Amino acid sequence: MKKLFLSTAIAGLVMAGLAGVSAAQVSQANPLTQAPGQSAFTDPANVRADLARIDGAMNATTTFTGNFKQYSPDGSVATGKVYLSRPENLRFEYDAPNPLLIVADNGMLVQHDKDLQTYDRVPLTSTPLSYFLQENLNLAEDTQIVGLLKNASNWRVTARDGSGEMDGAITMVFDAQNLALKEWIITDDFGGETRVVLSDLSYNARLDPRLFILREDSNRRDRR
Repeated sequence: MKKLFLSTAIAGLVMAGLAGVSAAQVSQANPLTQAPGQSAFTDPANVRADLARIDGAMNATTTFTGNFKQYSPDGSVATGKVYLSRPENLRFEYDAPNPLLIVADNGMLVQHDKDLQTYDRVPLTSTPLSYFLQENLNLAEDTQIVGLLKNASNWRVTARDGSGEMDGAITMVFDAQNLALKEWIITDDFGGETRVVLSDLSYNARLDPRLFILREDSNRRDRR
C-alpha cells in the first residue's frame, strides 16, 4: 500500500516523489542506462563523488531561515517564510491570506489550517521532507539517483524512492559554487510539477526552539 500524504497544499511541499528517504540506493548499474523520462548524467564517472560533495554541504548546514515561493500545478503561487533546524525541525509559515502553517513537531509533520482550526498530521519519517532533516545525509544510500546534471550555475539532482513506497520524482537544484540548496521540483506520475524556490537564506544561526512546537487546541477538529 502506498504511503499517504496530506492535503494538496502540504503535498506541494512534501508529497510523493521527494527524494525517497527509505531503503533506496544509487543504482549500481551504468548510470547512463535510464528508464524513459528519467534524467541524464553530465559526468557519470563522478556521480558518487559529486553526491558526497552535496552531502558535505548539506551536513554542514545546521539551520537556515529565509523565504519560499511555491508554484503549484494548478498555476497558483504561495509565498512565506521557512525555518529549518537539523535534525527533524522545520516550519513553513504561509503569507496571508493563505491560512496554513506546517511544522515538523516531535517526529510528526503537522499542517494547521488557522481558518478551519484543523490539524492534519503524518509521521515525519513517512514523508520525504525527512530527507532534508536527517542528521547525516547520505544521498548515495538514502535515494535512488536517476539524474545529475551540472552547468556553471546549478547542479540538478533527480531522485526517486527505490523502495517503491512513493511515486514520482524530485529534482533538487543546488548552487554550483557552494552547493547551497536553491529549490526543489516535485514531479508526480501524471507529469504535474510543484516547484519550491528558496531565497534570502541565512545559515547556522541559533533558532528559537518554540518555532518548531505546534500544540493543538483542546477543542480542535481533526482530519486524518
